[in-house]
Amino acid sequence: MSCLMITSGVLSAKQTVTLYAYHLKPPYLIDVEQEQGLYFDFALLLNQHQADYSFKVEYMPRKRLNRDIEQNTLDGLIIGVNPVWFRDQQQTKFAWSEPFMTDRDEFVSNISAPFEFVGQASLYGKTVGGVRGYHYFQVAPVVKIDKATQLEMGTELQLLEMLVKKRIEIAVISNATLNYLLAKNKHWENAVHLSNQPHESYSRALLAPKDMRNAVDVINTVLQKSEFKEQLQRLLMRYHITNSALGVKS
Repeated sequence: MSCLMITSGVLSAKQTVTLYAYHLKPPYLIDVEQEQGLYFDFALLLNQHQADYSFKVEYMPRKRLNRDIEQNTLDGLIIGVNPVWFRDQQQTKFAWSEPFMTDRDEFVSNISAPFEFVGQASLYGKTVGGVRGYHYFQVAPVVKIDKATQLEMGTELQLLEMLVKKRIEIAVISNATLNYLLAKNKHWENAVHLSNQPHESYSRALLAPKDMRNAVDVINTVLQKSEFKEQLQRLLMRYHITNSALGVKS
């Protein structure tokens, strides 16, 4: 009987909570089936620093997440997101964690024809590469008035390949993804140029339905721990997120 009681206690010790991720690209999600990527390791790190929840990452497309939000059926948190992307700048619709990292979307060009973004007019006459289905708020208005062309590809790796081969002039690629791809393709490192002014800078946090605020509170407590911050910094460096402008939020 005592063995059964102990086993039951262990099994009920942690409540499983899903962290939904829709950024199907490195370093965030590298291999979903093998559970490889920054978000998987971030969840493991969270689990090591608190005893209330067992956080588990699961991939789900943004459209499905939007549907669940509209129908009030979202049953987990969304990882790696920003209030602006969910029209919740005042953070009144959802419960939000503190940011766990910062990132930015870069204007990347070939080193032989370096591009500097100095406002939307600097995009006039350019062909800008982006990922299909993504919205680039600096690029979209220029494309709408036919002053620039947007070429859509399936992944940022494809964008980078086309850029290196000079098949497009400019691509918008997130810094964390760019660093990871360049680390895996060393021969490209000297082939690209980053504009001094990026397309956008932003922080990444976790979103939760308001009825899951307790999970957010636990995460926020963990994010404030010095030991966790140090381990998170090492984790980010492992994924080649080393730019001084990126990394752990202080």
